[in-house]
Amino acid sequence: MRLIRPTTLTDAMLTSSTAPETDYPAWSSATPYAVGARVILTATHRRYEALAASTNVSPSTDPTKWLDLGPTNRWAMFDARVGTATSRAASLQVGLAPGAIDALALIDTEAESATVTLTAGGVQVYSRSQTFNVGGVAIDNWFSWFFEPLGQKTSMLFLDVPVYAAGQLSVTLTRDNPADSVSCGTLLVGRQLSLGDTEHGADIGIIDYSRKETDQFGVTSVVERAFAKRMTAKVVMPTDAIDDIHRSLAALRATPVLWIGSESFESLTVYGFYKEFSIDIAYPTVSYCSLTIEGLT
Repeated sequence: MRLIRPTTLTDAMLTSSTAPETDYPAWSSATPYAVGARVILTATHRRYEALAASTNVSPSTDPTKWLDLGPTNRWAMFDARVGTATSRAASLQVGLAPGAIDALALIDTEAESATVTLTAGGVQVYSRSQTFNVGGVAIDNWFSWFFEPLGQKTSMLFLDVPVYAAGQLSVTLTRDNPADSVSCGTLLVGRQLSLGDTEHGADIGIIDYSRKETDQFGVTSVVERAFAKRMTAKVVMPTDAIDDIHRSLAALRATPVLWIGSESFESLTVYGFYKEFSIDIAYPTVSYCSLTIEGLT
């Protein structure tokens, strides 16, 4: 079990992006806005809709006149939220100067491949490409050979990024068909923390927030809503690491991080909070940490 503590990305850290930030016209203090007008505010990288007519009222200062619609397309992948995504046709490339990090993760992504490179002092020191295609069900007949869709992962981990304080990261997502859109829900960079080895018997699932209602005539209607991933796992760790791990986990309360139960299973990667943890000081050399993780919706 390891986790990635995210680095908060600032304007200065995003050195380039092929994703446009032209969702709506930029807000101007000199423009009179009518109800329903939509703008973006480059200072906050968010989109707003006018709830009332106004002039020279900044969207970030008066929620009674402006409704926050969420991040702009360029910054949706950096807002530490699940459910918003940056998209672009055919390919998407971003350049980052995040400081000393050793891991990168792509979450809720629709693409065929991802390539991450790191340059330090003008020299490329790291480059790795991975594919999101994992194959479909067993191909045992001609119909499946031609028509069975390929299975695809939605998350990708790069856990071997070398640490360079002044390194320049480049992340490229591509689709095979130029007409298809690339989408990335969360691009996360940060430092890793190893808690120990995840034991067999981890429990995974989802919490569904959809509503199902049945009226007096017995007709059932379903309102589909978001869901959150859930994971319960037990970690084996050295007893002499108890204080460090307890202190580190306590400091991460109410903080969304990326929990990686195992690199072998995408379903054991959850971006969210720990609901609770407990440490069992079992033996002089080995102890156990039980974690309940609840993902962001």
